[in-house]
Amino acid sequence: MFDIEYYQKQSEKNKEEWYSEINCLPCVDGLTWFLKDKFNEPGFDYEQFIKDAYEIQEVRGLLHEHKWEGQDNRPKSPKESDNFHYHIFGKVIEKMFDDFVKKYGLWIGID
Repeated sequence: MFDIEYYQKQSEKNKEEWYSEINCLPCVDGLTWFLKDKFNEPGFDYEQFIKDAYEIQEVRGLLHEHKWEGQDNRPKSPKESDNFHYHIFGKVIEKMFDDFVKKYGLWIGID
């Protein structure tokens, strides 16, 4: 349903600093097939699915517009950047994605 790329990027101002970046592209075919399968399922809440999917789609804004455990996504030393990337924001999106796939009976493919 989504093609998400989460990675670290080197700062253009200071080549010794890094920050996290995330891109999320909705996959129209995956979303369409999923909704087609749910069309006749009694009680499926389309409005809630739209809200939940929108949160996934807007994950880049979540990364860049909020603070997590008092930290934001400004460029940092490699050690600090790794900590933020893997142990702070990385855990936020891991839970967010896990909750989504469990709620809708989906799976995550990581490459």
